[in-house]
Amino acid sequence: MKNIIVAGGNGFLGKQFVSFLVKKKIYNIHVIDLKKDNNKEKNLFQYKCDVLNEKKVKKVINLIKKNFKTIDVLINCIAKDYSPNLKNNFSFENLDIKKVKKDIEIGVLSSVIISKHVSSIMIKQKKGNILNIGSDLSFISPNQNIYNEFVKPISYSIAKHGIIGFTKYLSTYLAKYNIRCNALCPGGIYKDHDKRFVKKLSKLIPMNRMAKINELNKAMFFLISDDSSYVTGHSLVVDGGRTAW
Repeated sequence: MKNIIVAGGNGFLGKQFVSFLVKKKIYNIHVIDLKKDNNKEKNLFQYKCDVLNEKKVKKVINLIKKNFKTIDVLINCIAKDYSPNLKNNFSFENLDIKKVKKDIEIGVLSSVIISKHVSSIMIKQKKGNILNIGSDLSFISPNQNIYNEFVKPISYSIAKHGIIGFTKYLSTYLAKYNIRCNALCPGGIYKDHDKRFVKKLSKLIPMNRMAKINELNKAMFFLISDDSSYVTGHSLVVDGGRTAW
Protein backbone atom coordinates (compact mmCIF):
# COMPACT_ATOMS: atom_id res chain seq x y z
CA MET A 1 0.00 0.00 0.00
CA LYS A 2 1.14 3.53 -0.75
CA ASN A 3 1.63 5.89 2.17
CA ILE A 4 0.08 9.36 2.15
CA ILE A 5 0.86 12.01 4.75
CA VAL A 6 -1.80 14.67 5.27
CA ALA A 7 -0.35 17.52 7.31
CA GLY A 8 -3.23 19.35 8.97
CA GLY A 9 -5.45 16.36 8.26
CA ASN A 10 -7.85 17.12 11.10
CA GLY A 11 -8.68 20.60 9.83
CA PHE A 12 -11.73 21.61 7.82
CA LEU A 13 -10.48 20.62 4.37
CA GLY A 14 -7.87 18.10 5.49
CA LYS A 15 -10.47 16.00 7.28
CA GLN A 16 -12.53 15.79 4.08
CA PHE A 17 -9.49 14.62 2.12
CA VAL A 18 -8.62 12.02 4.76
CA SER A 19 -12.17 10.65 4.82
CA PHE A 20 -12.17 10.37 1.02
CA LEU A 21 -8.78 8.63 0.85
CA VAL A 22 -9.33 6.26 3.78
CA LYS A 23 -12.45 4.82 2.14
CA LYS A 24 -10.45 3.71 -0.89
CA LYS A 25 -8.67 1.10 1.28
CA ILE A 26 -5.60 1.17 -0.95
CA TYR A 27 -3.56 3.67 1.05
CA ASN A 28 -2.16 4.07 4.51
CA ILE A 29 -3.14 7.59 5.58
CA HIS A 30 -0.89 9.35 8.09
CA VAL A 31 -2.36 12.46 9.67
CA ILE A 32 0.02 14.93 11.30
CA ASP A 33 -1.77 17.59 13.32
CA LEU A 34 -1.84 19.41 16.65
CA LYS A 35 -4.73 17.18 17.67
CA LYS A 36 -5.80 13.61 17.06
CA ASP A 37 -9.17 12.58 15.65
CA ASN A 38 -11.19 9.64 16.96
CA ASN A 39 -11.46 7.97 13.54
CA LYS A 40 -10.53 4.29 14.04
CA GLU A 41 -10.08 3.13 10.45
CA LYS A 42 -7.41 0.42 10.23
CA ASN A 43 -5.48 2.25 7.50
CA LEU A 44 -5.48 5.60 9.32
CA PHE A 45 -2.63 6.61 11.61
CA GLN A 46 -2.56 9.76 13.74
CA TYR A 47 0.48 11.69 14.94
CA LYS A 48 0.19 14.62 17.31
CA CYS A 49 2.89 17.12 16.39
CA ASP A 50 3.63 20.83 16.29
CA VAL A 51 4.60 21.22 12.63
CA LEU A 52 6.60 24.36 13.40
CA ASN A 53 8.90 22.31 15.63
CA GLU A 54 11.40 20.90 13.16
CA LYS A 55 12.88 18.34 15.55
CA LYS A 56 9.45 16.87 16.29
CA VAL A 57 8.50 16.88 12.60
CA LYS A 58 11.69 15.04 11.67
CA LYS A 59 11.05 12.46 14.39
CA VAL A 60 7.52 11.76 13.12
CA ILE A 61 8.60 11.55 9.48
CA ASN A 62 11.42 9.14 10.33
CA LEU A 63 9.01 7.02 12.38
CA ILE A 64 6.63 6.72 9.42
CA LYS A 65 9.52 5.79 7.12
CA LYS A 66 10.83 3.21 9.60
CA ASN A 67 7.45 1.53 10.09
CA PHE A 68 6.05 1.78 6.55
CA LYS A 69 9.20 1.86 4.37
CA THR A 70 8.02 4.52 1.89
CA ILE A 71 6.38 7.94 1.80
CA ASP A 72 4.65 8.32 -1.54
CA VAL A 73 2.52 11.45 -1.16
CA LEU A 74 2.54 14.53 1.05
CA ILE A 75 -0.50 16.82 1.21
CA ASN A 76 0.12 20.11 3.01
CA CYS A 77 -3.22 21.32 4.39
CA ILE A 78 -1.96 23.59 7.15
CA ALA A 79 -3.14 27.21 7.25
CA LYS A 80 -4.40 29.85 9.64
CA ASP A 81 -7.70 31.33 8.54
CA TYR A 82 -10.37 33.30 10.32
CA SER A 83 -14.13 32.91 9.99
CA PRO A 84 -15.79 35.89 8.27
CA ASN A 85 -18.70 35.36 10.67
CA LEU A 86 -16.62 36.95 13.43
CA LYS A 87 -15.80 40.55 14.17
CA ASN A 88 -12.09 41.37 14.17
CA ASN A 89 -9.53 44.13 14.06
CA PHE A 90 -7.32 43.02 11.17
CA SER A 91 -7.33 46.41 9.44
CA PHE A 92 -3.92 47.07 7.93
CA GLU A 93 -3.38 50.25 9.92
CA ASN A 94 -3.93 48.32 13.18
CA LEU A 95 -1.89 45.21 12.36
CA ASP A 96 -0.53 43.10 15.17
CA ILE A 97 2.81 42.23 13.58
CA LYS A 98 3.39 39.33 15.97
CA LYS A 99 0.10 37.77 14.85
CA VAL A 100 0.93 38.36 11.19
CA LYS A 101 4.31 36.67 11.65
CA LYS A 102 2.73 33.67 13.38
CA ASP A 103 0.04 33.29 10.71
CA ILE A 104 2.64 33.34 7.94
CA GLU A 105 4.76 30.79 9.79
CA ILE A 106 1.76 28.49 10.08
CA GLY A 107 0.65 29.08 6.49
CA VAL A 108 4.02 28.75 4.74
CA LEU A 109 6.90 27.78 7.02
CA SER A 110 5.12 24.68 8.34
CA SER A 111 4.84 23.35 4.77
CA VAL A 112 8.50 24.17 4.13
CA ILE A 113 9.59 22.26 7.25
CA ILE A 114 7.59 19.12 6.61
CA SER A 115 8.37 19.13 2.87
CA LYS A 116 12.08 19.38 3.67
CA HIS A 117 12.07 16.14 5.64
CA VAL A 118 9.62 14.27 3.43
CA SER A 119 11.43 15.24 0.23
CA SER A 120 14.75 13.99 1.62
CA ILE A 121 13.14 10.54 1.82
CA MET A 122 11.48 10.89 -1.59
CA ILE A 123 14.84 11.83 -3.14
CA LYS A 124 16.33 8.56 -1.90
CA GLN A 125 13.28 6.70 -3.26
CA LYS A 126 13.62 8.58 -6.57
CA LYS A 127 9.88 9.17 -6.60
CA GLY A 128 7.20 11.10 -4.77
CA ASN A 129 4.38 13.61 -4.99
CA ILE A 130 3.78 16.78 -2.97
CA LEU A 131 0.50 18.70 -3.03
CA ASN A 132 0.17 22.12 -1.44
CA ILE A 133 -3.12 23.85 -0.74
CA GLY A 134 -3.40 27.39 -2.04
CA SER A 135 -6.53 29.44 -2.63
CA ASP A 136 -8.25 31.64 -5.18
CA LEU A 137 -6.68 34.34 -2.98
CA SER A 138 -3.30 33.02 -4.11
CA PHE A 139 -3.99 35.00 -7.30
CA ILE A 140 -6.32 37.85 -6.40
CA SER A 141 -6.74 40.22 -3.49
CA PRO A 142 -9.65 39.61 -1.10
CA ASN A 143 -12.61 41.82 -1.93
CA GLN A 144 -13.16 43.50 1.43
CA ASN A 145 -16.59 44.72 0.30
CA ILE A 146 -18.13 41.26 0.71
CA TYR A 147 -17.40 41.09 4.43
CA ASN A 148 -19.65 42.59 7.05
CA GLU A 149 -17.76 43.53 10.21
CA PHE A 150 -14.70 41.56 9.18
CA VAL A 151 -11.44 42.40 7.43
CA LYS A 152 -9.65 39.57 5.66
CA PRO A 153 -6.13 39.73 7.16
CA ILE A 154 -3.13 40.44 4.95
CA SER A 155 -1.32 37.45 6.44
CA TYR A 156 -3.66 35.11 4.55
CA SER A 157 -2.85 36.75 1.21
CA ILE A 158 0.88 36.66 1.91
CA ALA A 159 0.76 33.00 2.94
CA LYS A 160 -1.39 31.83 0.03
CA HIS A 161 0.61 33.76 -2.57
CA GLY A 162 3.73 32.32 -0.95
CA ILE A 163 2.44 28.77 -1.37
CA ILE A 164 2.36 29.23 -5.15
CA GLY A 165 5.98 30.38 -5.24
CA PHE A 166 6.95 27.54 -2.94
CA THR A 167 5.18 25.04 -5.21
CA LYS A 168 6.93 26.29 -8.34
CA TYR A 169 10.30 26.24 -6.58
CA LEU A 170 9.89 22.66 -5.37
CA SER A 171 8.54 21.44 -8.70
CA THR A 172 11.67 22.51 -10.56
CA TYR A 173 14.13 21.66 -7.80
CA LEU A 174 12.79 18.13 -7.30
CA ALA A 175 11.89 17.20 -10.88
CA LYS A 176 15.19 15.44 -11.54
CA TYR A 177 14.39 13.06 -8.68
CA ASN A 178 11.04 12.06 -10.23
CA ILE A 179 9.16 14.06 -7.59
CA ARG A 180 6.20 16.20 -8.62
CA CYS A 181 4.81 19.20 -6.75
CA ASN A 182 1.52 20.97 -7.48
CA ALA A 183 -1.00 23.20 -5.74
CA LEU A 184 -4.75 22.89 -5.39
CA CYS A 185 -6.39 26.31 -5.09
CA PRO A 186 -10.03 26.29 -4.00
CA GLY A 187 -12.39 29.22 -3.86
CA GLY A 188 -14.67 29.84 -0.90
CA ILE A 189 -16.02 26.61 0.62
CA TYR A 190 -19.35 26.83 2.41
CA LYS A 191 -19.31 26.23 6.16
CA ASP A 192 -22.33 27.77 7.90
CA HIS A 193 -21.39 31.23 6.67
CA ASP A 194 -23.48 34.31 7.30
CA LYS A 195 -26.20 34.56 4.62
CA ARG A 196 -25.24 38.14 3.75
CA PHE A 197 -21.63 37.09 3.15
CA VAL A 198 -22.67 34.11 0.99
CA LYS A 199 -24.91 36.33 -1.14
CA LYS A 200 -22.19 38.94 -1.69
CA LEU A 201 -19.51 36.36 -2.49
CA SER A 202 -21.79 34.38 -4.83
CA LYS A 203 -22.26 37.49 -6.98
CA LEU A 204 -18.50 37.44 -7.64
CA ILE A 205 -18.59 33.83 -8.83
CA PRO A 206 -19.87 32.96 -12.34
CA MET A 207 -21.44 29.76 -10.99
CA ASN A 208 -23.21 31.94 -8.40
CA ARG A 209 -22.42 29.78 -5.36
CA MET A 210 -19.69 28.72 -2.97
CA ALA A 211 -18.04 25.31 -3.25
CA LYS A 212 -19.37 22.29 -1.41
CA ILE A 213 -16.79 20.65 0.85
CA ASN A 214 -16.73 17.39 -1.16
CA GLU A 215 -16.16 19.15 -4.50
CA LEU A 216 -12.41 19.33 -3.93
CA ASN A 217 -11.85 15.61 -3.46
CA LYS A 218 -11.58 14.54 -7.09
CA ALA A 219 -9.35 17.48 -7.99
CA MET A 220 -7.06 16.59 -5.08
CA PHE A 221 -7.03 12.93 -6.10
CA PHE A 222 -6.16 13.78 -9.70
CA LEU A 223 -3.09 15.71 -8.59
CA ILE A 224 -1.77 12.97 -6.27
CA SER A 225 -2.54 10.09 -8.63
CA ASP A 226 -0.71 8.74 -11.66
CA ASP A 227 -3.40 10.33 -13.85
CA SER A 228 -1.42 13.57 -13.49
CA SER A 229 1.98 11.94 -14.06
CA TYR A 230 3.13 14.74 -16.41
CA VAL A 231 1.80 17.60 -14.29
CA THR A 232 4.15 19.50 -12.02
CA GLY A 233 4.51 23.13 -10.97
CA HIS A 234 0.81 23.61 -11.71
CA SER A 235 -1.83 25.41 -9.65
CA LEU A 236 -5.25 23.89 -10.22
CA VAL A 237 -7.86 26.54 -9.42
CA VAL A 238 -11.29 25.22 -8.40
CA ASP A 239 -13.25 28.38 -7.74
CA GLY A 240 -16.46 28.30 -9.79
CA GLY A 241 -14.85 30.75 -12.22
CA ARG A 242 -14.22 33.58 -9.76
CA THR A 243 -10.68 34.32 -10.89
CA ALA A 244 -11.80 34.23 -14.56
CA TRP A 245 -13.62 37.55 -14.03
